[in-house]
Amino acid sequence: MSANKSELSNAKYGYDFVVATTQESINGTMKEYLYNSTFPVVKMYWNQDATGDPVAVSRDDLLKQTNGTDPLTVPSWNKGDPMTPAITNINNSNFYFAFEAAIGIPSGIAPQDIPDIITLQAASSVTFNLICAQFTVVTCHFDRHGFTSFFSASQPTNTPWIFTSIVALKQIFDNSNLPPAVQAQLNNLGPDAFSVQQLFFDLDNAALESTPTISGIASGTPAYTLLTTVFLGAYFKAMQTNKQPILNYSIVQNTPDNDPSTLKLTKMELEVSPYTPAGASTNDLNTLCYLCETNGNNLLPAVPFTWNWVEQSEESSFDGVISINRNTFAKYFEDQLTSYVSQNCFAAWVRVSISGFFDQNIHYYWSMTANQTPTITTPATGATVLNYSYSSTAEDDAGAGGDMGEMKLSTTYTASVTFTGATIVVSQQLLVYAHVQRYQSGEGWNAINKTITDTYTLAMDGKGGLTAGLVSVPVDNSEPTPSTNWFIKQFTGLNELVNDVASWASGFDETSFQSMPLNVAQQFIFPGGKTFTFKDVSFSDSQDLVSHISYVQPNQ
Repeated sequence: MSANKSELSNAKYGYDFVVATTQESINGTMKEYLYNSTFPVVKMYWNQDATGDPVAVSRDDLLKQTNGTDPLTVPSWNKGDPMTPAITNINNSNFYFAFEAAIGIPSGIAPQDIPDIITLQAASSVTFNLICAQFTVVTCHFDRHGFTSFFSASQPTNTPWIFTSIVALKQIFDNSNLPPAVQAQLNNLGPDAFSVQQLFFDLDNAALESTPTISGIASGTPAYTLLTTVFLGAYFKAMQTNKQPILNYSIVQNTPDNDPSTLKLTKMELEVSPYTPAGASTNDLNTLCYLCETNGNNLLPAVPFTWNWVEQSEESSFDGVISINRNTFAKYFEDQLTSYVSQNCFAAWVRVSISGFFDQNIHYYWSMTANQTPTITTPATGATVLNYSYSSTAEDDAGAGGDMGEMKLSTTYTASVTFTGATIVVSQQLLVYAHVQRYQSGEGWNAINKTITDTYTLAMDGKGGLTAGLVSVPVDNSEPTPSTNWFIKQFTGLNELVNDVASWASGFDETSFQSMPLNVAQQFIFPGGKTFTFKDVSFSDSQDLVSHISYVQPNQ
């Protein structure tokens, strides 16, 4: 897959993670959402003031003027037709025009005939089509002699009136001009941040910045003129003034506190990534990319990606890709492993002293203190993403120039984390070197020299949880306990001392140096688990953690 080329750690990108979904998948999921959902009906009314200009009026106030007649329920009327009670009531009021509409898909359209909702063309903008399940507009016409006609037009059940806007993606997150309550919801980057419901609302709201064009109705017809005047004129003017979402579409309630994702989203931008090479048959593979940062990090500007996120061979199997920056995932592992690593970083300590008549008694003391601070390095490139190292040496002697006794103890711990294919390999080595000398006889050896290689084979649980199988391979290269000859043992007691050190090292090793915990990998949860199902997982050529995704059935 081309997502194998994901290289978010490159300085020109730097995003913590990216979610990329195709135009085809967004349209398919959004159509399903609109087709199966029922949205509130919105009604708006206008009166005519003394100068002939429209003035918004509430339905309750208007019904008081019209003796209870709702103009939206009244059929068309022309001068010369009989005056019905409803037309009389309207004529006796200040009513000018009104509309009622509800977002959705008209009942007479089969699912396969629903037009696309979005088109991803330019890197920084999206073509957005607003479709309504129902739409009715009414208006009064006047001449200098007064009321001349009443016109009502309704959208056919099999031919929607489509309102098309070009939405600049940067406007979606520029909410400074919206009411605080709306800002709070739009800036709420919780578990629904990548849902089609949220995207629909974001595009719908951002479309307020530009007046749409109308299709699905012949230009120049009375209904077209009415829509242009009422909806694209007065209504949009009112919406731009009040800064409220189009048709009062309800905001998706995001709840960040309920987001189980390991990575907490704090900033996000949108970008269109065109499929290359471009062609009419590949437009559906253009992707809408969510550029994401966590933990309050700075978000770098959107720049074009040099790879395709989804290829033609993958189009029928996946809706998109989520890719996590190698540095972001390596930092997660660093946070998880450092406390364990510190337990295997030992500061050495020794003491050699003499006592007794003519200082003939020699005493050896030694210890290793855990929980030291290792040196951590994070290579910028290559399969190894994390290295730990720590070393410590202690030595002491007794007598003139150490002629009575000496001891040296050194510890070395190293660990590395490697990302490759669908595996994470954690390699550890603990080396403890001991040297003891009594009078002129001494022995030195690697009392502990062990490695453990833990290989996690990764998989996904479908809901964004990372799972892992662990294979641990320990290798013991510790040197045998040295044995001095019987003559030296007779006169120095060195064998006994060596055995004491060896016995201590063996017991210490068995209780301290272990495999990495399995749950280090298993407790990681991908972002977007409420919106997507996850199909697979592997590392890209640059060690980004990549998974194919598909939209779950959207909540209605």
